Amino acid sequence: SSAVGVKLVHDMGEAKEHLSSLQEKLTCEEDHPGIGLGYGNSMLMMKYLEGTEHDIDVVLYNRKLVAAFVSDNGPTKKGFFTETAACMPSCLPKDKVGQIVTAAYQCCVEIGLVSGAFNVEMKMTPAGPKLIEINARMGGFYLRDWIKEIYGVDLLRCVFMTACGIKPLINKPKPRYQMMGVMCVPSVHAPIFKNSQTYDLIKNLHTMGHIRYNAIEDEIEDVDFETEEPMCNIAVHAGNVAQAKEKLLNFCTLFHLSTEEYDVNRFLGNFKENMI
Repeated sequence: SSAVGVKLVHDMGEAKEHLSSLQEKLTCEEDHPGIGLGYGNSMLMMKYLEGTEHDIDVVLYNRKLVAAFVSDNGPTKKGFFTETAACMPSCLPKDKVGQIVTAAYQCCVEIGLVSGAFNVEMKMTPAGPKLIEINARMGGFYLRDWIKEIYGVDLLRCVFMTACGIKPLINKPKPRYQMMGVMCVPSVHAPIFKNSQTYDLIKNLHTMGHIRYNAIEDEIEDVDFETEEPMCNIAVHAGNVAQAKEKLLNFCTLFHLSTEEYDVNRFLGNFKENMI
């Protein structure tokens, strides 16, 4: 979850060293709540995939596809895999969206998922969609709110309905607008959010509907500033991709969210019409 502990390694020696370090630090649920350590701390090594990364949130009922919502992720910091930025609806061409939705749906059905809302992470590679992971739950963090705001579909409601044996009725919803957001991380943004005036201004802009602010914790005092996990996502909405990007970059400049180390312009670079 959240790419905790995921790192690019180049040989078996590097892999074993990182594995040893992780197994010392991550032993049980208390070490990092919410990433599944309650089920054990076994690790997985997989081939690095080239391409653009995407989340596909699918709604299934009796193994049939009811709806799917695709979002794009920006490039991560070199060597690491923590999410930096996101965009919805996807900037992929329609045929590529169709490919990745079909692939995500087939993956869910093949592992035995039947009814509910599920989150699939994939990369669109030169050879087509490739699976990164399947979360047997709806997408976390900002995804439910984004999908509800853009498409008018509440994934949590879909989960409740399918759990009660009711098929959600979703008639190919059209997006109301484009959303684009950036993650904020403690190493770069902690001083900004610890400033009460700035923090209050960001919350007020959210309340007024100028931005969407999704935080990991309800109160800034509860954020763990010692771990390099996203503390919040700040997003804007606009009529199209170019307008959303311009609006978000202006906000990041105004609030000093973009730095040489955390280059928001680079993170948003892939977000353009027909990105592949």
